Amino acid sequence: MRDGSPAAETAETARLREAWRRHGWRAARLDPLGLRAPERPAALDLPGPDDLRAALEAAYAGGLGWEIGHVQDAARFAWLAEAAETADPPPRDARREALQRIAEAERVEADIKRRLPTTKTFGLSGAEGFVLLMEAVIRGARVPRVVCGGMHRGRITQLGLVLGKPLARLAAELRGAPDLPHGLGAASDVPYHLGHDGVRDDGVEVWTAPHPSHLSIVAPVALGRARGERAAGAEVLPLALHTDAAFAGQGVNMETLQLARLPGYEVGGTVHLVLDNQVGFTTDGAEARSARTAADVAKLTETPILHVNGDDPDAILRAAAAAVAWRARFGEDVVVRLVAYRRRGHNEMDEARFTQPRMYAAIDALPPLSERYAEAAGLPAPDLSALQARLDDAFAAPPATPNAPEAPGLAPEAGARLLAWRETGMEIARLQRLARALARIPDGFTLHPKVRALLDKRRRMARGEAPVDWAFAEALAFASLLDEGVPLRFSGQDAVRGAFAQRHLRLADQPSGAVHDVLAGFGAAEVFNSPLIENATLGFEYGLSTVHPGLPVWEAQFGDFLNVCQPIFDQYVTGGEDRWLLTSRLTMLLPHGWDGGGPDHSTGHVERVLARCARANVIAANPSTPANYFHLLRRQMALPDPKPLVAFTPKLLLRLGDCASTAADFAPGTGFRTVLDEPVQGAERVILCSGKVYWALAKARAARGLAGRVALIRLEQLHPFPAEALAMALQGAAGELVFVQEEPENLGPFAWLDRRIERAAGRPARLVSRPAAASPAVGWHAWHDAEEKALIDEALDMETPR
Repeated sequence: MRDGSPAAETAETARLREAWRRHGWRAARLDPLGLRAPERPAALDLPGPDDLRAALEAAYAGGLGWEIGHVQDAARFAWLAEAAETADPPPRDARREALQRIAEAERVEADIKRRLPTTKTFGLSGAEGFVLLMEAVIRGARVPRVVCGGMHRGRITQLGLVLGKPLARLAAELRGAPDLPHGLGAASDVPYHLGHDGVRDDGVEVWTAPHPSHLSIVAPVALGRARGERAAGAEVLPLALHTDAAFAGQGVNMETLQLARLPGYEVGGTVHLVLDNQVGFTTDGAEARSARTAADVAKLTETPILHVNGDDPDAILRAAAAAVAWRARFGEDVVVRLVAYRRRGHNEMDEARFTQPRMYAAIDALPPLSERYAEAAGLPAPDLSALQARLDDAFAAPPATPNAPEAPGLAPEAGARLLAWRETGMEIARLQRLARALARIPDGFTLHPKVRALLDKRRRMARGEAPVDWAFAEALAFASLLDEGVPLRFSGQDAVRGAFAQRHLRLADQPSGAVHDVLAGFGAAEVFNSPLIENATLGFEYGLSTVHPGLPVWEAQFGDFLNVCQPIFDQYVTGGEDRWLLTSRLTMLLPHGWDGGGPDHSTGHVERVLARCARANVIAANPSTPANYFHLLRRQMALPDPKPLVAFTPKLLLRLGDCASTAADFAPGTGFRTVLDEPVQGAERVILCSGKVYWALAKARAARGLAGRVALIRLEQLHPFPAEALAMALQGAAGELVFVQEEPENLGPFAWLDRRIERAAGRPARLVSRPAAASPAVGWHAWHDAEEKALIDEALDMETPR
């Protein structure tokens, strides 16, 4: 078909060719079991020359289906059609190598099953062609490094044959030898969750991300890692592996695809490989999705989809070649869906014949793919003696645990290192220099009057004529780090301006729409808005943070958006170091505080964050002053052990005049204070609190003339818990000890803090809070005001006996 010139075609042949290009994939022979007959849309039988009809049939209706009709860009569509219609059959050497790969996968699967018949491995038997697909993609891409986000299915075989993990290490883990010494203090993970950073026999480096059982959330983590490595100058192939049920069913995949072409998230194109076993655990496709195929979600972004018969190695090689060529040409995502089957159940202990008897009757009748392919291709049986010797050696060696790696963040003293005082203040002259630059209006810019007024106020702050507010303290923290050579990646939902119109890190000229990035002249800064996506976005930011050399920050529009990225938060942000020794300085900003905004946007779910805090795995802080927030951000880069930070940030305090800091609060000798205290001697009541509620208490205390009778102590950091600092703040306190929180009794920090406060203080604290509630906050502002008045009244009621 190379001679066909569209310009010279008749209308009849053009219609026929277009029909096949858009619908031919539905006629492809994709089911290796033959249980699902190909469709044949009527448009494929339009009249046309016999030679053209035969050529189109061969191109589109074999073992490879080109689903490209949804690609709207004419040049891209034409490229795909040309690739479909001009492919040559693979040469004999490629077929011989393909047979070797398939036979090796069969041997590894059979050998493990023979030796460990009841060990869960989520084997690949029946889909050995997927190993060939992976191998062909990696070789065809011709890149020095691969970053892979994997899956359960076939992970052991993939790691051992394609991704560079030694068979001896796999054999040890499958027989129960941990990958880490128990004394290291890590939880580690099951063998089919563990990742690997290694080198293949051909010299290609492969980082395979560890993953949890939350299907698909590893994909954005791996892509974030790829972005970070690319930013450092590495040439990287991002490879994402999926199974059919997860790719079609898990929303994080649609989110990840949506990120692909955004400037802050592009990675040069990801090759997505979807293994379609035609059944998800026990659920048939007809019950698993409304879409026609498991790969339909990729149409969201006009990503080309190649469907390939998993028992057709020639078609697999063509699909791999086309996928890497597409990525090389356009730098965009591509999806290859390999249709296969499972010879065993969902795992080695599962019996799939209970629910899929007809499918398994067909599977049981099929000889191994290597035998069928060798016969069809006229190739001799491959030599597996070297592989078998490696397997024998691997399983003969006593299962041993490797030597302990360096993991200072897991050491018993890690918490104490995080709590140690660190000076993060600055010379006032330097602070003022940075402040002036931050408040500069670009020449020729006409700003919105309110933005100009904000910058006028910031110039007064820079001159020391006004105290520093929250947003300017944050900007100073960012600018100071950049000025010191620390790269910054700041992103979030409406974060550039700020969801509360407080930040304005990008200025817009009103007449022209031209923009000025405020931090652009300070250093290596990436500042952009993230899409209204939480799960994949946080996963991407976490993956990137594992290699980012500076401070990566992501802000949720409101703190309750943590709801939607809970799997990433639980599995990676708070568990990544404990399970897989991943380290990160990712900083999450969760706007939090009861202000009448209703049940959702009031809370950053402090209680949920604290429930995941243990053994210095993450820092949880609720700062209450601009300067302490400034020092908290700067301290992230001063910590010896990288740790994620969750900062509960305010909303009302952004414009509260009393919530401001003087230049002295940023001067040399200052730093983040885990506890903000005041004299307690002689106080009848000592109130402990955290965050915004302090300001309401302080205002009411002053109005009621209780300054000498009530002392207020703020816990600015919740985890690691500052027990020594709190104990020192309480020295000499004889009055009643009370903890006040805005949240209902069943939410907020107190349930987690209760015993910790008691141990530090030597006595329990009485809780003052809103009553326990099914929703975090009420919906009507008048109700909120009444609740807050009752809360403050109870906290400061000095007359009612307790």
